Amino acid sequence: MDDILNKLTGYTLALRDALERTNESNERPVITRHLAASAEIYALLHMHKTSDAIAHIVKAENRIHGWSSLSGENGKRVARKWVEFIDVAGVEL
Repeated sequence: MDDILNKLTGYTLALRDALERTNESNERPVITRHLAASAEIYALLHMHKTSDAIAHIVKAENRIHGWSSLSGENGKRVARKWVEFIDVAGVEL
C-alpha cells in the first residue's frame, strides 16, 4: 500500500504544480477535476486499504487522461506520474 500511496502523492503533486504553472485557462478545470479524483482515490485507499475500492475511479480517470492531455512539460510530467501510479495501483484497465 505504501508504494501505491507514494505514487499517488507524486501524481497529486504533479497536478498541483501543473495547476500553478499553466497559462492555459481551459486546462484549469481539467486539472482541478483530476485533483478532486486524486483526493477521492486517497480517501478510499486510506479507508479500505485495497485497490479494489478505487477501480471505478482509476478506470474513469484513465479514460479522461486519454481524451484530454495537458500541454507542455507539465502535461508530460502529469502523464508520467499517472502511468507510474496505475502501474502499481493493481487495477485492471
